[in-house]
Amino acid sequence: MTATPRPDRRRQRTRAALVEAGRRLFATRSVEAVTIDDIVAAADVAKGSFYNHFPDREALAREVAAEVRRRVEYAAAEINHGVADPAERVARALVMFVRQAGVDPHSVAAAHRLFDGGGIPDAPMNAGVRADIQAGLAAGRFADIPLPAAVLMAVGLVQIGVARVLQGDQAAPPRAVAHDLAFGLLRGLGLPTAEAAVLARRAVDDLCGPAPPHA
Repeated sequence: MTATPRPDRRRQRTRAALVEAGRRLFATRSVEAVTIDDIVAAADVAKGSFYNHFPDREALAREVAAEVRRRVEYAAAEINHGVADPAERVARALVMFVRQAGVDPHSVAAAHRLFDGGGIPDAPMNAGVRADIQAGLAAGRFADIPLPAAVLMAVGLVQIGVARVLQGDQAAPPRAVAHDLAFGLLRGLGLPTAEAAVLARRAVDDLCGPAPPHA
């Protein structure tokens, strides 16, 4: 029987350190503005080690983007597990994205810079929201709005919310931003005002915790 090769943990740690360094650096600078020297210094590894894992910084950027995307897709699937109503699903997804900008700003900022196709309704990165909105239109939960326009509205509001939180505006905490944009998205999709308010508040309370007493 052939023995299963043991994983090279040192190699795994080096690769993880490089990806983490890239995640932090790409959160604040474009790929072109980050050098290999910057990356290995941030990862605290030898320069030659970089090329044992990646041919160039663009390959590292793709790996960082893929890892962040995996995290985002997992988080979105987890918070919507067992939630059938498309209106609740889109509200909860928006709240989750905005919340994460406050909880894990480096990953969210890197995603903001590295993901392309946000403005293309049928881009792979928009598959989840597109499916939820399509289901909502088919079920009559949403108004008679063209699917591409509805997807772009949802994606645009997420981007606005993430950018607002990443700016660190103390007057606009993630909870408040998430609530206002979730309510606006649901109203834009055609839900009545009262129902949109209830669903937005429920999503925020569930994902961000109960409102402070003074809120």
